[in-house]
Amino acid sequence: MIPKKTIQIPATTTNLGAGFDALGLALKLFLRVEIQESAQTKTRIQLEGEGARELPASEENLIFQVMRRTFEAEGQTLPNIQMHVFNQIPVARGLGSSAAAIVAGIGCFEAMTGRELGPDKFFRYALEFETHPDNLAAARYGGFTISAMDGRDEIRLFRSIIAPLIQILLVVPDFQLQTEKARAVIPRNLSLCDAIFNIQRSSLTVAALLRNEFHLLREGLRDKIHQPYRAALIPGLEEILCLQEAGIPGLLGICLSGAGPSILAFVEFNLGGIYQRIETIFMKNQIRSKPYELEIDNQGRTIS
Repeated sequence: MIPKKTIQIPATTTNLGAGFDALGLALKLFLRVEIQESAQTKTRIQLEGEGARELPASEENLIFQVMRRTFEAEGQTLPNIQMHVFNQIPVARGLGSSAAAIVAGIGCFEAMTGRELGPDKFFRYALEFETHPDNLAAARYGGFTISAMDGRDEIRLFRSIIAPLIQILLVVPDFQLQTEKARAVIPRNLSLCDAIFNIQRSSLTVAALLRNEFHLLREGLRDKIHQPYRAALIPGLEEILCLQEAGIPGLLGICLSGAGPSILAFVEFNLGGIYQRIETIFMKNQIRSKPYELEIDNQGRTIS
């Protein structure tokens, strides 16, 4: 019998304003899966935490589906297992909950077989379940990531450790927004001016994070490709993004987390005061919210 293994995957925030479908950052908010081979004739899955009441505790669970597919792709037989899932990551809030589940499924295969898959195989299997690599890259490898698909659907990946020099404030509203719906409101064609605008700002964000030039985030997190259109789905978003220009002490930059509806703020100090400003705007729109004070996770997926 294979002894119990624990797979831990961080939440992720992507886009970081202008870096649409490219930039990712791992955060210390975790999905943890305990798995072991079972002598019973049936697989058992237990769920705790975020999404436990709405996600399937059966072989329809995404973690199990990805694990089963990885075993099949590698030509190995999946034994009956016991799986216990502890999830801290809010579901459908722009925090990479589905990417974490996918990385967990592949991690379960790696834990049970003792084989670590390289980046090529990891992305090949993971992209069968999620078509964009930004969350997947940050969840698997941690830190700050830049990912791109080439013409052969292969992933080009850059990763960097980020020093813990700034605070991360995540504000999670009490409603869900499915990624498919959030993508559907974005126009298929963009103006050259908007494309140039985002290329310039995303470059500033990369420089800010790699060189600790955090004052660049205020301009770098501005965006014209997705946030203006997603504002129609997230009451108060436009006003929240304008806080960046309000001269709030300690606020370095603010943007939508992934597809939303959560808000990501980079903070130097005054975290409580900044949250109050965001909370007030959400409350004006009859939306409750919850703040998370988080650190950047530089480890990514771990197995113990």
